[in-house]
Amino acid sequence: MSLRLYLDDCVFSYELRRLLLEAGHDVETPADVVPPLTGKTDLAHWLHAKAVGRAILTRNPKDFEALHTQDPAHSGVLAIYLDNDPTRDMHHRDVVRAIANLEATGVTIAGGFWSLNSYRW
Repeated sequence: MSLRLYLDDCVFSYELRRLLLEAGHDVETPADVVPPLTGKTDLAHWLHAKAVGRAILTRNPKDFEALHTQDPAHSGVLAIYLDNDPTRDMHHRDVVRAIANLEATGVTIAGGFWSLNSYRW
């Protein structure tokens, strides 16, 4: 299974994008949008991802959880929580593996707020 993902500014890296593409996901970044959304507000990213049917991948869970609570009709939020400890923080390959593990459970991602940290087995 592959997801249509939108990488929030705070999670974007060329390596993560490459790994997600290699895993079969359709990936869009703020710089890919016309006009670009790089550096725009969380609400701007939220509205764009919702309009184009993409799940948001973010390291800013607090703000996106609030948006999810206010408006649960979206394609999903995949949140990464940081422990500020390099030994516990998720690396790019951990993120890709966690997404695969989440997908393997068969849950409906759309409309949900998912902490990828819980799927890093």
